[in-house]
Amino acid sequence: MHLVVAFNSQDTWTRDQWVVPYGKEDMFADFEGWGEHVKKILSLMKKSDVWALFNHPPADTFFKGRICLLGDAAHASTPHQGAGAGMAVEDAYILANLVAEANDANDVPAAFAAYDAVRRPRTLKLVTTSKEGGQLYDYELPGVEDDLDKVKEKLSTRMDWIWNENLEEELAHAKEIYRERKSRERQRL
Repeated sequence: MHLVVAFNSQDTWTRDQWVVPYGKEDMFADFEGWGEHVKKILSLMKKSDVWALFNHPPADTFFKGRICLLGDAAHASTPHQGAGAGMAVEDAYILANLVAEANDANDVPAAFAAYDAVRRPRTLKLVTTSKEGGQLYDYELPGVEDDLDKVKEKLSTRMDWIWNENLEEELAHAKEIYRERKSRERQRL
């Protein structure tokens, strides 16, 4: 079995379902003007569905009081960076270690605030760069479009910030934030 994924971007989604059947005629119309190889691949497809892909709007925070979100609940992204599940695991690693530092329930909001401070910028960057990745792969990224030299340049480094993250340093920074926040909150009491 072979899997083929073809993208055709739309600005809006008006259907109730997130996955809908799609006729071959519609698919060929979407790729009108493409080369014979593309048309041949499309003609071999036995089942063609359209999947809606959405970006999570940027969140102001991932926590409120003693409720905290991680993974897709906090920062759902399109699949174009291939890193959404990995980011959820990173979230869990940082959050679990911070909560383990809490001595009692009153310390949990400080742990959540530290998690939010270190994870939100990184994960929201994923949402943005994943959308940009989809535009890049579809030759729709403004300033790049179908300029293959620019596409190559963008592709050569676009994953570095994901792959080269030092989670131990991120955790150490989060623990510093947690301790400072916990200290401030105790001084207020």
